[in-house]
Amino acid sequence: MHACVCHFFVVPLRSQRLTPNHKQPMKTKFTLLAVVAMLLISCGLQKPLTDEQYAKAIRNDMPFRVAELTLLKPDIYTFSCDGYVDLLPDYEVNEEGDMVVWRTSFVSMRQRQSPQVIWRDVVISKRHQRVLCIDRLLRDDKTFGYVYVLQGETKACPKGYHWDVADHRLMLSVAAIFRDMTDMSLEQLRVNNAADNQ
Repeated sequence: MHACVCHFFVVPLRSQRLTPNHKQPMKTKFTLLAVVAMLLISCGLQKPLTDEQYAKAIRNDMPFRVAELTLLKPDIYTFSCDGYVDLLPDYEVNEEGDMVVWRTSFVSMRQRQSPQVIWRDVVISKRHQRVLCIDRLLRDDKTFGYVYVLQGETKACPKGYHWDVADHRLMLSVAAIFRDMTDMSLEQLRVNNAADNQ
């Protein structure tokens, strides 16, 4: 009698014998549910980035490699490179704070940065709701400078601005904030120029 009971559980039902992949729909549903559950859990449990993780994210967003990146004050980092960064900028800023746009159709030649100007790059990360304003200065033929960070509020960065700083419709507000942040770069440029003139 015991053998008959085992045999009864082993034999599949007639409807199951007619479909060769009778477990496939159930497996697909289970996989789909598992993926949805993992997404919901990851969205709900995302922790804010630590200072080290955030600095690494900033470093990864930069369009060139830096040797050192240091937090100077909230939303402002200093960086230094091992040599000269040969990358055309988005803008050039002179000692008086006048800005020249470089990303134009007629600027195609390679040109080397002068120590008397700031080369500025703007990096927009829609995915992370982050905008970087990178001011590059030159001293002893090595690139260094400042990174000004505007961060929108996200789960990873809950202390950011309460608006999407990467939204192109809000670029005037972003530009005004970066204009106010330029003072530190200009002060360093004036110090460099004064030292060169002595």
